[in-house]
Order: sequence, then C-alpha cells, then structure tokens
Amino acid sequence: MSMQIKSIILYNNAGNFRELKFKLGAVNIITGKSSTGKSALIDIIDYCLGSSRFKVPEGVIRDAVSWYAVLFQIGQTQVLIAKPAPPKKSSHQSQVYFESGEDISPPPLSKLAANSNDDAITEYLSRLIGISPNLHMPKEGQSRNPLEASIRHTTFYLFQKQNLIASQDVLFYRQTEQYIPRTIKDTLPYFLGAVREDQLKLEQHLRNARRDLKLAQRRLEEAESVVSEKATLGRSLLEEARQVGLTVPDSIPDRTEELFPILEEIAQWQPTEIPSVVDARLPQLQQELYEQRQELRLKSERIQEAEFFAKEAEGYTSEANQQRMRLESLNLFDISHDFTNVCPLCSSEIHDNPTIIKGIVNSLRNLRSNIEAVESERPRLRHVIQGLEEERNRIRQRISEIGLTINKILEEQQVAQRFRDTNSRIARIIGRISLYLETIRFTDEDSSLRKEVERAKRRVDFYEQQLDIREAEDIKISVLNSIASQMTEWARELSLEYKGLPYRFDLDKLTVIVDRYPRPIPMERMGGGENWLGCHLITLLALHKYFVEHNRPVPSFLMLDQPTQVYFPSKESYLAMEGMGQDELKEARADIEAVQRVFNLLFNACKVLHPNLQIIVTEHANLEEQRFKEALVEAPWAGGRALIPQDWLV
Repeated sequence: MSMQIKSIILYNNAGNFRELKFKLGAVNIITGKSSTGKSALIDIIDYCLGSSRFKVPEGVIRDAVSWYAVLFQIGQTQVLIAKPAPPKKSSHQSQVYFESGEDISPPPLSKLAANSNDDAITEYLSRLIGISPNLHMPKEGQSRNPLEASIRHTTFYLFQKQNLIASQDVLFYRQTEQYIPRTIKDTLPYFLGAVREDQLKLEQHLRNARRDLKLAQRRLEEAESVVSEKATLGRSLLEEARQVGLTVPDSIPDRTEELFPILEEIAQWQPTEIPSVVDARLPQLQQELYEQRQELRLKSERIQEAEFFAKEAEGYTSEANQQRMRLESLNLFDISHDFTNVCPLCSSEIHDNPTIIKGIVNSLRNLRSNIEAVESERPRLRHVIQGLEEERNRIRQRISEIGLTINKILEEQQVAQRFRDTNSRIARIIGRISLYLETIRFTDEDSSLRKEVERAKRRVDFYEQQLDIREAEDIKISVLNSIASQMTEWARELSLEYKGLPYRFDLDKLTVIVDRYPRPIPMERMGGGENWLGCHLITLLALHKYFVEHNRPVPSFLMLDQPTQVYFPSKESYLAMEGMGQDELKEARADIEAVQRVFNLLFNACKVLHPNLQIIVTEHANLEEQRFKEALVEAPWAGGRALIPQDWLV
C-alpha cells in the first residue's frame, strides 16, 4: 500500500503550529539559503517514523519546537504521528501521540498527549503497509540473532542526507552504523520479493525437520555402534549368564540369529525368593550371651578361691599331723592326763615352774583340736567346690547353646545375603541382555528407528524443495538484473562517465558496479562527485521503481538533501555565474545542464510511477524551468523565510 508524506507539522510552546504541506505522487522541492532548516526535515520524519533517537541539530529548531508531527497518507487512510521534543540534555524519546482517519487536520497542542510508543507505531505501520510476518534466519554457525523486517528497515531506501547523497563509499542511509550493512543485506531480499512470503513458516519447518533428522541419526548411530559386533557381544553375554548359574546350552551357537532365542529365554528369569531372616531374638541372645559369660567368669573366680583355700588347709593339716605323729611316736608324754607337776620325759615330780609343762600340753591339745576341725570341714569344702563346678558347667552349656543359636541365625543371614548377591549379579546380566536384545531389535532393517530416519529425510527434502536455495538465489539474481537494467538506462540519461557500460547494484558489497572489461569498476573507484551522485540516484530510483511495480511493502517516498551540491556548493555559487567569463560560463552552463538532467530524471521517474512515488528535494539551486517552479512547496527560504517562523524566535 502506497505510503507518502502529506505534511510536516511543528508546534511551539505557545500552541502555534507550522505546517509544511507536500503534493502526493509528485516531485516536491524546497529551496533556499543555508541554515534555514532544510536538512533537518529528514531527521524530523525519521523521528516520527518510529526512531527513538532524536537527531535534529542543536540550535533554532530545538529551541523553538515543543512537538514534531508528520501526517502520512497510506492508501485512503491518514495517520498522524506526533512526538514531543526529548527532555533537555537527552537524545532519546519514545512516547508517541497517534491518530488515524480519512481526513485529519492538525490537532491543537492541548490535544497532544502520548497514547502509544515507538515499538507499537512501528508494528502498526508495518502491518498497515503490508509487511507480512517474516524472519531472516542466519546460516548455521553464525552468531547473530534472527531478524524480522519492519518499516524501520525501509528507511535505508527513503533518505539521502547531504553528506551521503554524493558519497563514493556509502550508498544507503545509516550504512556506516554498526550492524546496519548486515541488516540491509538480510532484509532487502524480502523487500524485493526475492524470498517467499511464507518464508518464515517454511524455514521454521525446515529447521525442525533438520533437528529431528539429526536426533534420529544420532540415536541410530549410537545403537549401531553398540551392536557393530553383535555376535561377539551376544556370546559374551551367554558366557556371563553361565557363570552366574543361569541355564545355558553346553554349546553356544556361532550364528547371531541363533543367539537371540536363547538370550530372550534367559531374559525371562525371575529372581529367587530370598528367605526371611528377620529374627528379633538375636539382640536378646547376644545380651544373654554376654551376661552368661560374665557369670561364668565370676563362678570360675569363686572356684579358684575355694580350691586355693582347700589346698592351703590340706597343707596345714598334713604338716600338723606329721609333727603330731612324730611326737606321739616317741610317747614322750601323754596328753590324755592332766600333768601339772610331773615331767613328761621322766615322770618325776617337778617342783619348780610347772607352767611350761602346762603350756606344752595345752598346745598339743589345741593342735589336735585344730587338726580335727580342719579334717571335719574338708568334706563340706569339697561339696561347695563341686557345686560351683556344676553351676559353671551349666553356664558353659548355656553359653554353648546360645552360641549355636546365634551362629544359626547368622548363617541364615549369610545365606540370604548370598541369595541377594546372586540375584543382583544375575539381574545385572539380565539387564545387559535385555538392552542388547532391544538394541538389536531397534537396528533391524525394518525397525521404527530406521523408518523415523527415513521419514525425517523426506521431510527435510520436501522443505528444502519448497525453499530451494538455488531457486531463491536465481530469483534474487533475476530481481537484481532487472534493477541493473533500469540503472543502466538512467545512467545514460544522466550522461554518466561510463554511460555506455552496464551498471548494477551489488547486494553483497552494498555498492554500484560498472561492468567494464577486463575489471569491474566499483563506485569508490569512480572519479568525480557527478558519478557518485548519479550512482546514488539511479540505484534508489531503480529500487523504488521495482518496489512500486511489484507492490512491495516499502513507503513510496524518497527524500534527497541537496543533490546538486556537487555542481553548486551553495546558492551563492549558482548566482555568481552572472559575473563569469565565457570559458567559465560555458563550464558553469555544463553544470546547469547536468543539474537539469538530474531533475529531469526525478520528474520523469515520478511521472512514470505516478501516483505511487513521491520525491522531496531540498536544494540551494533555483532553476528557471517551469516544472521546477511548479514543484516548489513554498517560496524559496530566504529573506527571513525558513522552517521556523520568525515570530517564533521573538
């Protein structure tokens, strides 16, 4: 849908507005002296076309204007986009006042209040002029992000500022900014229609299909690597099964096909039931065993003490009896009588000290009494020792019984553990056999995995055919050839230096090439500003002609800032021709003719594409040609006339 500029509207703080109106589908010229605001028009339009960056030069315009607005004509719809000046010391502002309708008049300043933002306006205008959903996907291995073309990406072909229009190195608006050359290369094929409108959808399907194919191929490769020597692996698994006690034939077949039934039968193994070994008595038995062993130690100590005592008593008795028997064997005295004054040796009467005799007699009597007492206690002591030994034997018997019970429980636990260990070993072997069998089945010629790979390949082939890269490249070459043909024709009209040779636009290098044998000439190696200006004009006009004729979603206007500067750096130099000599005047008239050819090209292009192309030119020159005068938007900006009214400066 055709999109052109109906007017530019500026507001000051007092509420006054200045409206600069343009004709649709025609050449519009604004001429005047320097520093009148002509070059700022591109910055104002770009600002209102969704750019958050404010590039209007410092000075009168920034000081006087509070709101900037552009009224666009898009088909039968008018869209007013107004933006306030950024805050002081700021160069960015994204708030927007937006209004659309069939016939819009400049609203009063009091009505202007932000109701949208740059992102929303960009999306809205993109849809309105017909930019369909699109996405340029970088080639695999490239790090840049996917890029969706919007109306912001059409500005490269809408504006030619004063320092750009005759550049020998740069062809497009903002081309010197970082990433912009790559952006132009990525999005221009879409605006030229060199890619399908459903490119985004098809590319997404192709990416998904390629991803699925890679995943399926990876799974297949992994499976095939596992069974690359499947017969050897199968026989190895049977040997392992034999080692853990599973039933395996004595002779293992050599053929792989014969291994599978045996392995499948083994894979049906069920684990042996593990006996229950949960016995709550074990802690109690272990505690009782400890207590019995303690009791056994105490009994043994008591027996040892009793036996020691018995041994000591027996020794005493034996020694005492031996001494008694010696005395009694001599019959030296008879202790059965009470000798008081009779000598026990001679039986004579003792008159002196009989106490000694009495002491000896008493000692012998006590010795016999003690011997008799010890002899009487010996049976009882042996009875005590025997009782202790019996108790110790009973304790030993109980310890033995407890030990046997504990050992039995522990043996049962060991048996259960051996069952578990065996089951675990067998389960590991069975797991490997099952994985092996599943892998073998997956890698069968008719397996679902191979079928999945084949289906993914067919999907990739289908989408690659739909997005035939060679076909897309052929379309792009065809489009560029068509544009080159028009560029060559207009190069002849402008009488450029290489007008007899083919001109073409090189999308990869973003420059103009003249195909001259034996070596092509790029724009930067052409001499003279006239050639550089001509390359810019024929390229941009040829692109717009293609956009219009093929109904591409690009705004239908082109703004050129001072294209004749290569001939007349200023209006004063143009007026100075009146005092020139003949030779100088002849050269100056040649420049005038070149300027006329430039404007003839612009007028003819608008006529051919009417009403679908609008060209706005800001100039120093003021030609006398009638078409030039009729194309003036206003009287030349001089004598106080400028973009900003004089009364705003008071």
